[in-house]
Amino acid sequence: MNYKLQNTPNYDLETLKKDVDSGAKFVLFNYRIGLGLFSLLRFSPAIFVRREKDIQKFKKKYNVLNVILGPWFIFKGPFLTYNAYKVNKSGGIDVTKDVLANLTEEQLKNKEVNIKIIHNIFQKVNKLDKKSITKAIRKTNLNLVPIKNTYVALFINVDEYKKPYYVIGIELYKQIEIDKKHIKTNLNQYFYKHVEFKIFNINEDIDYANKLIEQGDSI
Repeated sequence: MNYKLQNTPNYDLETLKKDVDSGAKFVLFNYRIGLGLFSLLRFSPAIFVRREKDIQKFKKKYNVLNVILGPWFIFKGPFLTYNAYKVNKSGGIDVTKDVLANLTEEQLKNKEVNIKIIHNIFQKVNKLDKKSITKAIRKTNLNLVPIKNTYVALFINVDEYKKPYYVIGIELYKQIEIDKKHIKTNLNQYFYKHVEFKIFNINEDIDYANKLIEQGDSI
């Protein structure tokens, strides 16, 4: 997987990393292209942003593209277009660690990085969805699912034509099998049934759980 680099300054990798240490980052924005029977998910280049306020012009650009091109999918065009809008509204996808883990001086000069090592596989859930998931989790019967801690994020490391999905990691007070059906029933009070959730016990996949905890949110 390659990322084109945009808005990168004409200096060396060491200086670029100093900018990142000062708060700069690489961000992707997404947009949909509706083609009747198909909907394609597309991404911007990895845009180098030094200040938070600079994100606004890029966010606007890709949201306009999304609104113009996205809705023309017969089945769920407006719905998928809105999902892409929510990702951009939240600030896009921060891929700084992925870029820096792979970027060489030559790639910086050529403004394209080959991503071989993937760090970011999750994105934080937008505020509205996070609030709804929190409400659903609070409805959990603790006799069925003795929840100690819960973490949530959007899994974004999907194939090109696949849609990102929600991941909920649960730490239990005692090691029993999670009643996923019970939790999904509560989630369906706030989300359509076709919305995909992966629910897992964080003690059963430590590496995956650590990334979720680092890149997602505790609720």
